[in-house]
Amino acid sequence: MVGALLVSLGPLLGLVDPGAPAAFPAWPMSLVLALLAPALAVLFTRRGRPTTAAAALIGPAVLVPGRLLQDLQFVVDPSLAARPDLLHINTLDTYGPSIGVWLLLAGHIAVAGAGLLAVRGLEPAGSEAESGARRQGLLALVFCAGVVAAVGVLMAPFGSDDPYLLPRSAVDSPVMVLVGSLLLAVGVPSAAGFAAGSSDPDFARGGLLGVAAALAGVVVPPLVAVAVVPGLHFGWGPALGLVAIVALAVLAVPAGRVHLGGQEDDLRLPALTRLLALTAGFALVAGVLAIVAAIAPRLRMPFYLRDPSPYPARLLWPAGLLLVLLGAGLLVRRVAPWLRPMLPVVCAVVPFAAAGVLDAVFTALQVTGAQAGIGAWAAGFAVLFAVFAAVTAALAGGVERDDVDLTEIAMSRRVLVPALLALVLGAGAFAFPVVTGPGYTPPGVFASFGTTSWGLVIALLAVVGAAVLAPMCRPPRAVALLCGAALVVAVRVLEFPLTAGRIDGSAPGIGVWLGAAGIVALLGTAALAGRTR
Repeated sequence: MVGALLVSLGPLLGLVDPGAPAAFPAWPMSLVLALLAPALAVLFTRRGRPTTAAAALIGPAVLVPGRLLQDLQFVVDPSLAARPDLLHINTLDTYGPSIGVWLLLAGHIAVAGAGLLAVRGLEPAGSEAESGARRQGLLALVFCAGVVAAVGVLMAPFGSDDPYLLPRSAVDSPVMVLVGSLLLAVGVPSAAGFAAGSSDPDFARGGLLGVAAALAGVVVPPLVAVAVVPGLHFGWGPALGLVAIVALAVLAVPAGRVHLGGQEDDLRLPALTRLLALTAGFALVAGVLAIVAAIAPRLRMPFYLRDPSPYPARLLWPAGLLLVLLGAGLLVRRVAPWLRPMLPVVCAVVPFAAAGVLDAVFTALQVTGAQAGIGAWAAGFAVLFAVFAAVTAALAGGVERDDVDLTEIAMSRRVLVPALLALVLGAGAFAFPVVTGPGYTPPGVFASFGTTSWGLVIALLAVVGAAVLAPMCRPPRAVALLCGAALVVAVRVLEFPLTAGRIDGSAPGIGVWLGAAGIVALLGTAALAGRTR
């Protein structure tokens, strides 16, 4: 409660010197939002549920590092904060931090302290191994809600016609806001998944409600600002966050009803076939949406400007077709167990392909006054469903291992060395450019980092993860992982023939040759793993 009072009192006293008010009187809203988690704790304490009360305070504490870094932007350069609920600067004067900033930061620290005290006050519950239950279905839904929230906090919170109030997505934000947004994007699904995976139903319910309450403090103020401040426009980021809040609050109800104390109350594992069918559905939807994004118009440009998205959109064709084929294959019982480990890796091709399209769309929207078309929305939702497919495929793998495979994990030295070689070559395809040309600077992982680079990072992590895990897997699973990584690298290599036409004098970069060698190495390692017993 002290933290909530400080968080709301700071903006009321003023965050900068000389003083500048918020765009609207938002401190009552800030106080109510900050008091949500403490109010839940008081309510559950009075109902005799101290574990639920303590868990409700942990979610806000997990989000404190991200919120703290975001608010440190008021100390570094308040003019770039873009927080109309806390501050609205309308001059070019230089501002410094005031007492209100330190109270605001102290409030966050108090909230973190409350979470630490709540954790220390909890009695350890039985492990999931002792309870004999796995919350695969609940975890799948909670992770999906967490991913939606993560996407939301990384997007621009609103649009603006005010030259002094310029919102940006996380990628284009100052360093403090960027790192804070990334911590929030990681913290929400992590805290929600930790709560949902608890063997104590009271902790699970309180934890999910606490995460939802903490997330409300992040996404509700921009929505209110859009409603009351002239010149601000609706942004999809907070809307996605609001969807995640509702989903987490709804999921908290069944989470608290799952009792794991006895055999009769054990939550049964969802049938593996059902999880595979759900995964197949997500993959098919993601693939179809990617193909729609490749076909449908992505931008409505002014008549005197050219649409920059057609060339990047060509990569959506192989990405969409791969997801459609894998999704259809998962519906075939004989091949589904072999394709399932491949899917989480191959799903990376959708954000990899969509990142370039979305980068072109965002740039056109900000610079030229263009309007987003159905293809842009399809690309964004294709990424979302690809993430859902990857999560449910991974959960299906956990169910499969618990039900079928009881062998211990062992490292295959025969596969390890070629897998590491394939990792280096495959990773090089994403670390180095595949298209070069006079005056052209391609987006990269270590230089010229932009929106497109996030797709490179995701695909790179998928290839690295597959190559690292393969030597520790059973032969059929290792083969699937390595073949999936080869497909991801193949899509990267296809970027040259599909998109090089937009650059005069284009030539294949070193990434093409590393990628081609990586494909050969990954497939060769897969063949070796298939013969290993």
